[in-house]
Amino acid sequence: MKKILTLLSLILVMGCYQDDDLVTLYPDQEVPQSLQIKELIGIKLENTIVTDRVAMNVKLPLDGKYRIKIRQGITNELISQEMITAGEGDNLLKVYVASLEKSGYMIQLTDEFHNVLGNESFVVN
Repeated sequence: MKKILTLLSLILVMGCYQDDDLVTLYPDQEVPQSLQIKELIGIKLENTIVTDRVAMNVKLPLDGKYRIKIRQGITNELISQEMITAGEGDNLLKVYVASLEKSGYMIQLTDEFHNVLGNESFVVN
């Protein structure tokens, strides 16, 4: 029962956010050395242990629409997803996760057809 109430509370809190509150794109910023990606496509997190936001770089093959998904780390259950429009190459993003419970999660980058382009794990502390 406690898990059901927790899940319902999380859904309610996540449902109260506006779309642009969860993911923020920072175009035209220089990519710090710690977030540079050598591959043509990928995702790299600034830190794997976070409290209120996950800062990252996503490197994309083409301009277009992509999805940022947050999944529960153990069950792989989809917690949240946001559609973004981003450009080819490096894109700095911040995903706000302050409303998530302290636990392990996976952030996933997919194209608009849900093909996975990259995964990274993080812990909300």
